[in-house]
Amino acid sequence: MDRQNNHFIQLREGIPAGMRVAAATLYLEALADKLVPVFGRGDRAVQALARVFNRQMCLVAQDGERLVGVLGIQTAAAGFMDIQWGALRSCYGFSGSLWRMALLSALHHEPMEIEAYVDGVAVAPAWRGRGIGSRLIAALESWAADRDLEMLCLEVVDTNSRAETLYRHLGFEIVRHQTVWPLGSLFGFHSSKVMVKPLG
Repeated sequence: MDRQNNHFIQLREGIPAGMRVAAATLYLEALADKLVPVFGRGDRAVQALARVFNRQMCLVAQDGERLVGVLGIQTAAAGFMDIQWGALRSCYGFSGSLWRMALLSALHHEPMEIEAYVDGVAVAPAWRGRGIGSRLIAALESWAADRDLEMLCLEVVDTNSRAETLYRHLGFEIVRHQTVWPLGSLFGFHSSKVMVKPLG
């Protein structure tokens, strides 16, 4: 438990019971460039995200009973965004689910057996700049090491230079660039940088 600005911040594994909607709301707002073109906005989008979350595959930060940060995790075995056809269809219908599955496939990262992939870091607006993201990344290092994984991996979009600077500071290095062509105009970014941090 960390104390900062007279607040106690608790980091824990998994979304606490009853906080799926809060996590989905936070995640959708923080990762809007990627998620809004797929899920949309509003209650239906929040409910759809809450349904596809694998609540065990994440780390969260809490200020008391308030959720202030979420870090999604994906490994070769399981992922935070557990996209299932049935969950999407129940929210968007048959045709609405088809194109959403196609867009999600375009964004999908297939982790190697040795890596923990950061499937998004979301921090509540009032808590940004206070080190919550850095604490979550540090907690992920311990989580990955406990599972004998050898590196962390993440992607940062070309419009988020602030995040890239933070990840460099935390020891990540760029290993390749990739494009989302021809979907760049839809998502609001045109390329991303894959960054890794070896563990050991």
